[in-house]
Amino acid sequence: MQLHDPARPGAPAPALIAVACVLQVALSPQVSILGGTFNFMLVLSLVLALSRDPGPAAVAGFACGLFFDLTSTAPVGLMALILTLSAFTVSFASRGSLGGLNADTMRFIGVAALIANMAYGLCLFLLGDQGDLLWALGGHGISSTVLDLLAAAIFLAATASSSSQRGFSARGRGTRYKVLK
Repeated sequence: MQLHDPARPGAPAPALIAVACVLQVALSPQVSILGGTFNFMLVLSLVLALSRDPGPAAVAGFACGLFFDLTSTAPVGLMALILTLSAFTVSFASRGSLGGLNADTMRFIGVAALIANMAYGLCLFLLGDQGDLLWALGGHGISSTVLDLLAAAIFLAATASSSSQRGFSARGRGTRYKVLK
């Protein structure tokens, strides 16, 4: 199963999006470790934002956030706002220089996921959905970030392995040197 569309560089195949949506609906509500849950839509939006311009990344973040909001009991629009802002920021900050499964990309996604999870927990506390601020920030924010990093490593490995099948070749494209006339 190829998770990257070779016809459009930087565009995932619908398989990656479908896998993330199915995991969000089927697995995320069932797994809770130390108060944290998987947020596959957060992971998907951050992975997509690494290889996109800020505008399309914000649209992808909004779509992922809206899907999360419609499949959870949280207020509709909260995660859509958070993922729109985080995808835009990640795309703007990375400028396409990050990608694949490496330490820099994982650190970048870890910081972005931690900020998004903390903001989500704080907003839930301020809206009265959560009664304990320490749980909203510590239990949910940090535990969810660790789980999201595990999911991000899998998503990045899947996209990197499928995109590495398209090797670099200068054949058929002329020379790499400019010809002065």
